[in-house]
Amino acid sequence: MSNSLYFLRHAETKIKPDVSAREWNLTKAGRLSTQEIVETQVFDKINGIIHSSEKKAKQTANIFAKAINVETYELPEIDELHRNHEGSLTNEEYRARVRATLTDWEHNETGWESGETALTRFKEGVRRINMMFHDMNILAVSHGLVLTLFFSDLTNLRNIAYERWAQLKFLSWGLVRDSRVLNDIV
Repeated sequence: MSNSLYFLRHAETKIKPDVSAREWNLTKAGRLSTQEIVETQVFDKINGIIHSSEKKAKQTANIFAKAINVETYELPEIDELHRNHEGSLTNEEYRARVRATLTDWEHNETGWESGETALTRFKEGVRRINMMFHDMNILAVSHGLVLTLFFSDLTNLRNIAYERWAQLKFLSWGLVRDSRVLNDIV
């Protein structure tokens, strides 16, 4: 048998243009929404929680961990697509970069990791999770762009990755077992 991997996008965050996205905190609504999803008992049978090294993912994971009394582990391989750029981007500029990244996975937008590189890193994280656990239910809290890349790749829907990303909501989740998508994240 193998692990059942529940992938969850972090909860809503407070955008602060003058602060690195890695350091953004959950909003009050994000914390409340996370608590609400915990109470649905969808994730009651979780044996371990993995989260990216970004603050918002860790905060989301900690809400789950406290409620279901499960340990958390940090895994940088499931961090968001690396995005370094000078100054803040308008919403239109940001969406244009996301579209370019999710349309041509080999291309690097200025200061951004390519989609293919991010996906390779993320898949290495999944491999590590599967080495850490055996035949368990694991919750992995990550981010919108890398989760879109991963699920688009697994479902052979790379050609509509941007459209899938545009539909992704905070706290969306998907289930993967043996590299098969049992519940799509979109």
